[in-house]
Amino acid sequence: MASSVEHIDDEEKTTVSSLITILARLREHRFSLMFDYSNGSHDAIPIVHALLDEGYDSSGMSNDLWTQLTNTSAKRRQLSQLLTPVGGTWSRVATLRGLTPRTSLTWDDVATHFERLTFLDEITRWTRPFYVDLLINMRARGRTPTPTNRSTASRPKDLKNMLLARDGRYSVVGGIMDNTGPVPAEPPANGMARLHVVHIIPFSASHRTPLRIMLSKFAGQDIENLITGQGINDPSNALLLDATTHEAFNAFKFGLECQSGRCFLRMLLPSWSQPPTVSRHLEGEELFFGQGPEQVALPSALLCNIQLAVGRVLRASGAAEAIDKILEDEESLSCGNLEGDYGLRVSASYLDRELRALQGLDELAIDPQDSILDPDSEELLPVTTHHRTLYTDKKM
Repeated sequence: MASSVEHIDDEEKTTVSSLITILARLREHRFSLMFDYSNGSHDAIPIVHALLDEGYDSSGMSNDLWTQLTNTSAKRRQLSQLLTPVGGTWSRVATLRGLTPRTSLTWDDVATHFERLTFLDEITRWTRPFYVDLLINMRARGRTPTPTNRSTASRPKDLKNMLLARDGRYSVVGGIMDNTGPVPAEPPANGMARLHVVHIIPFSASHRTPLRIMLSKFAGQDIENLITGQGINDPSNALLLDATTHEAFNAFKFGLECQSGRCFLRMLLPSWSQPPTVSRHLEGEELFFGQGPEQVALPSALLCNIQLAVGRVLRASGAAEAIDKILEDEESLSCGNLEGDYGLRVSASYLDRELRALQGLDELAIDPQDSILDPDSEELLPVTTHHRTLYTDKKM
């Protein structure tokens, strides 16, 4: 059976919906575009598909990718030839207002022609910084902390007190009471524990230039002032969570979605895989911050939605599992476990990042809960890419 979109001429497609449709077909065809990172190869197709389908600024990213795919007359000519079965001109190749060749063409046909482009390595070059500088860095918060004896002087000492005043000594997710205050006459329903200050966008973004660049690109706007200087430690970028819920938030098991001044809990993994503090909530349950005795800035809707979108991309692409393996390997290296040929197989990028981090200890005060390895050197590494079709399984 042919694609449900029988005739592309019949629909006006935006850039983002066109690329998402093509990428979805490529995934169905088991088509891959590989790039190397750490000691393995990673497929760009599911990552770029998730970035455009689940990303915060899908339209901006799709236009940016399309610009890269059509930035020369040779590329535009090749696209026109491949996407027009009879060889005629393809009038909309520059703007991709819609994939509308002059003859009938199904989306499966388009995907098949798209696989034959000789410059598809442009997709891996576009995708790799999102993978390395955004997804890995965001997922790495709290993992492989850079060695340091410095205090966390960069975090205001009264930030936790401000959050306690904002939310009334309770974690809004989980309902745990902070145990540093007076003991109540009756035990709280959900128990007591030491609540942690948790950054929505990790503290490490304040001194990781590549991460800040990719966060702004992902958001479709400059968010530099929100994640540097005092902005990174503003209450609008912080939550109070117990240790277990903190770990689940960092692992992108759940996130917060803010719409029209309201905040909702969104599960990124099934309830059975969530800690009890999260699973006691319902998917989409509204959360109420700011119920404490003082008016303190509420969690930023923009930052919450960006963090949630990153989590959705990680889950939709399947990248979360691959990234966890990379982090586990790098943690093994950092602990000195160089058994067998691991020292030869591990990415040189890790060693360079570790060296740069050690050299910078006298200049940076790094939060040990959110610190990650410095990815600045990644831009200097060669990119090895190739594309191949594993097999095509089309229904007639």
